[in-house]
Amino acid sequence: MLPHTTMTRRALFGLGAAAAGAVVLPGAGPAWADSLIDPYSGAIPLMSPLVEGTYQAPVTDNWHAAREGRTYLWNHLSDARRAHDGVDLYPTAGAAPTVYAPLAGTVAAICLRSANTVDASVTYQASPATPPPWDYSQAIDDMAGLPLYGNFVWLYSTDERSRGYFVFCCHLDNEPTIQALSVDQPVSEQTRIGVVGDTGNAAGTSQLHVEIHYPRGSSYPCRRCTPPTALTSIDPAASLRSATPRPLAAI
Repeated sequence: MLPHTTMTRRALFGLGAAAAGAVVLPGAGPAWADSLIDPYSGAIPLMSPLVEGTYQAPVTDNWHAAREGRTYLWNHLSDARRAHDGVDLYPTAGAAPTVYAPLAGTVAAICLRSANTVDASVTYQASPATPPPWDYSQAIDDMAGLPLYGNFVWLYSTDERSRGYFVFCCHLDNEPTIQALSVDQPVSEQTRIGVVGDTGNAAGTSQLHVEIHYPRGSSYPCRRCTPPTALTSIDPAASLRSATPRPLAAI
């Protein structure tokens, strides 16, 4: 178990005040958590967000791979470029898979954009009770000239094995499934939350970007960051690789 710290809102702002555009939402650390999973190799129990056969397997771990564009308060530089905060799942040829909630929980936030442009109108709603650790709604990829995440959903885990953790899914299509969601809505592993798309800076390459974040108020000192940075996003690869497969019958 790597060491972790419990950071206040003020402390997190102080670590990255030079990065523009990020908003840290208020919240306290979880009193129930005696320990947190290792951010580099730990896993929380999930069911795969995609049905077997609709995405390319095995899952490739591209967490913290170097990416273009500016950094924000929630990420850092890797090889002098922005570090990738999640893992990408790519659909099989011709597929536009439905995305399911990978755990029991509630909808913590939803973001919908009227178009995949930086000047599009944005509808962002966050739960007052369980807001996600970061507001990604205004983030842009200034190299690509596109929104960074496109349409997205944050989920808050109520599973006793991972209570308080957040799962983030983005690059979703703006279509009826995601449009029907509402904040604080309970979800199960059978709840449809969207459809894999190519919104945000995934334009032209359909994919599901998945992140897992520590419970609000908890972070860890990134050992790969220059300068040192407190992060909340952990490597989701182990969780996705060990996830219970979602059978074809789920469609």
